[in-house]
Amino acid sequence: GCCPMGAPGMPGRNGVPGQNGYPGSNGFDGIAGKGGTRGQKGEPGDSAPDLVASQNIKHCVWDRIKDDRDSGTIKICRFHKRQMNTTMHVTWNGSLRVLSTKECCKRWYFTFNGRECLTPVPIDGLTFTNGAESVNIHRVTTIEGLCENVPQGPVDVAFNVQDCRGYSGGDAYTGWNSVSRIIAEELPVTAEEGTE
Repeated sequence: GCCPMGAPGMPGRNGVPGQNGYPGSNGFDGIAGKGGTRGQKGEPGDSAPDLVASQNIKHCVWDRIKDDRDSGTIKICRFHKRQMNTTMHVTWNGSLRVLSTKECCKRWYFTFNGRECLTPVPIDGLTFTNGAESVNIHRVTTIEGLCENVPQGPVDVAFNVQDCRGYSGGDAYTGWNSVSRIIAEELPVTAEEGTE
């Protein structure tokens, strides 16, 4: 005969957790999505600056010019402007002085082929004295500015002196015992005139 079965035993305890398995292989690539709708046409971009024009620069330099004229052209820096729609950037650096027994004022300014800049404004600087003749001070001064509408081709960049408006007389002196320079440069920019 068959032996009778005993009563079921008590449930056993949970076993120790097993280790993580190895990472699985990457799955297959999915199906490519549909293309989006075509975007609207953008606005035209700005023209790129002319790199050749931006590198057109000339440096004219003189040592101790000692120019004592009170009116007229002091020095000319001859420049060749390559394009019409570019801006001239000019700089003067050198010593200036005015001397007088009365109030007087001298104005130093740039011209381009004999004409002052009109766009946006003239490029000038001035020195005023109240009549102290014993005060004979020569100061190194920088006069700098931008000028538009200068024609393409040869340009005489001239540095000049004259009386200020409303004043006359006085003893001007330019370039005493120091180096004087004019720097002329052609830039692909527009000279915006500030109002603030």
